[in-house]
Amino acid sequence: MIENALKPYVIGLDLGGTNSVFGIVDARGEIKATTAIKTQGYNKVEDYVNKAVKALIPIIDTVGGIDNIKAMGIGAPNGNFYSGTIEYAPNLVWAHDCVVPLAQMFSERLGGIPVALTNDANAAALGEMTYGVARGMKNFIDITLGTGVGSGIVVNGQMVYGSDGFAGELGHVTMVRGENGRTCGCGRTGCLEAYCSATGVARTAREFL
Repeated sequence: MIENALKPYVIGLDLGGTNSVFGIVDARGEIKATTAIKTQGYNKVEDYVNKAVKALIPIIDTVGGIDNIKAMGIGAPNGNFYSGTIEYAPNLVWAHDCVVPLAQMFSERLGGIPVALTNDANAAALGEMTYGVARGMKNFIDITLGTGVGSGIVVNGQMVYGSDGFAGELGHVTMVRGENGRTCGCGRTGCLEAYCSATGVARTAREFL
């Protein structure tokens, strides 16, 4: 068994509302292997995890097996950094009405490797601060546009998580008040996400047509 500190690779999972993209990367952030599955189409989280692990095994084998994997990181909608759970995610069928211990589930299925989970936009902000366009910046906001609208806020070089791990969700700021606001996946009306996400823009296009 290779000592944990010497294991050269980690697994990253970008869990979106439509697609889940996996990458195996080294300490420099260079991607060594990738794969992807659809996020939707599963009524139970167990079915999603089974499909994900099945897709991961071949790319793990390409880097020498699980003994070369130090840890796994997951960026997910409504991801709680403190608990490693996805909580009441409006755009995920298998996590819409419940709290899902996804980090623990992946750890158990991947031989007990450490697994950390955070909000997907927070993960994107951390990635940009470490490897991307925000290198050297101490105060910035990263906005992610996809199935939903996410945001990661960094202040004084520190990610803003808040007391419950869900600070900074700009996608659910109310933009249109009252009964004229669009219904959002979170159950409220008039959220920014209902207008500016990929699904919101598509809805606007359909209305124009």
